[in-house]
Amino acid sequence: LKVGAVCNACPRPDIPEDFPDVDFSMIDEYKEGTHISHWFLKLMASEGWDEDKMNDLLAENEYGTGMLYYHVFRTFDVMIVTPKETRDKLRYGSIQRIVSVMKSTVPVLVEVQGSAFEHFVDGYEYPCVYSKEGDKYPSLEEALDKLKDVSARKKCQEVGLRIAEDFDPDVMVKQLLNTLGYHGDFEC
Repeated sequence: LKVGAVCNACPRPDIPEDFPDVDFSMIDEYKEGTHISHWFLKLMASEGWDEDKMNDLLAENEYGTGMLYYHVFRTFDVMIVTPKETRDKLRYGSIQRIVSVMKSTVPVLVEVQGSAFEHFVDGYEYPCVYSKEGDKYPSLEEALDKLKDVSARKKCQEVGLRIAEDFDPDVMVKQLLNTLGYHGDFEC
């Protein structure tokens, strides 16, 4: 099982080095460089990427940086998203990071820590979670063992894509306009 995590100054998940059948890679953008162009080729050169190809994609207005992340995420079987451990992030969270990875169609294993992530995964009944506390949610090791099964990963993908649809900009704008009282037809 090829497992990855990309984060800026987030804690490394506690995956034992000798965990059976799991190959884990973490890209800490704080150390590697906060813009993906600083570390992308180090990871993706073996996948046929070169500087020209990367720069061509970065220059595209429609795709750009987001598409580079998409290609990185797609090199893994599972991506782990951990919360940033500041008080505000634990309370208000960064759900955007979870949804961004879900949009890539790669199964996302979410560490439930803090009220924002807990409310998010519980509200959607998202099945691919773990917690260090282990009371309500499985441990990291239990969750990884479960995700070795292709059908478990497929379930994560299906629910993740439904969640990502709720966070689509068109859907969010329409919800906002409805909240503000506009109920006519509109195209985003």
